[in-house]
Amino acid sequence: MKFYLNKLPVISISIFYIFCLIAAYFYPGSEKEIINFKSDNYSFTHNFLSELGCLKTNTDEANPEIIQADNTISMLFFNSGLILIGLTISLFYLNFKNIFNHIKDNKACRSLSLITSYIGFIAGIMFSGVGFVPDDLSFEWHVFFANGAFLLLFFVSIFHTLTIYYSNNINNIYSVGYLIFTICLLFYVYLIFYGPQINPYTNFTEEQLILQVVSQKMIVIVFTFSMLSQVIALNRFLIYRK
Repeated sequence: MKFYLNKLPVISISIFYIFCLIAAYFYPGSEKEIINFKSDNYSFTHNFLSELGCLKTNTDEANPEIIQADNTISMLFFNSGLILIGLTISLFYLNFKNIFNHIKDNKACRSLSLITSYIGFIAGIMFSGVGFVPDDLSFEWHVFFANGAFLLLFFVSIFHTLTIYYSNNINNIYSVGYLIFTICLLFYVYLIFYGPQINPYTNFTEEQLILQVVSQKMIVIVFTFSMLSQVIALNRFLIYRK
């Protein structure tokens, strides 16, 4: 239980960031004709994370003169890291409820932890699905997994925060990290469903693209740090209990 709740998340998040840097390094660049953008490398402000996981670059462009370069190296590193993160989330939440059952916490806390575990497990599977289905392999399924993962993660963050809040054994201060993440994720979920739509079937401006791209990266960073804050909290608690 301690491995899945403490050690594996730290290992997986570290590997994910390293793999992202490697994928970005090998990314051959992209072109977005609609906003007159062209780059020979990965752009933090103009390329989504999922573009690192595509089989080829520029597959959304209709102009046949725009080169679709091979992206195999970046794809393998990024998607492997994303699949690992998804599996880690699922394993983390499968074991999340076990802590509160083991220490015989109050009924409300145990019920909330059970709900958190079920939703968290599915959210992890959805994140892995994003890695298994690259954008240019099936855009519809890729978007389904990506949007579903973040939507489920929003509900996970709510129930996770409530679980810690109602616990008789874990200090409420440790719910703050996930509470901040919940608020940030609420804005991001609103943005991906009701904000500017960036896809092959819509027109968009450079400002709208940057908004979506940077927001995606920020929510991933906030999530990983929020998860690490829970790892620290649970680790201290398990040491204390021991």
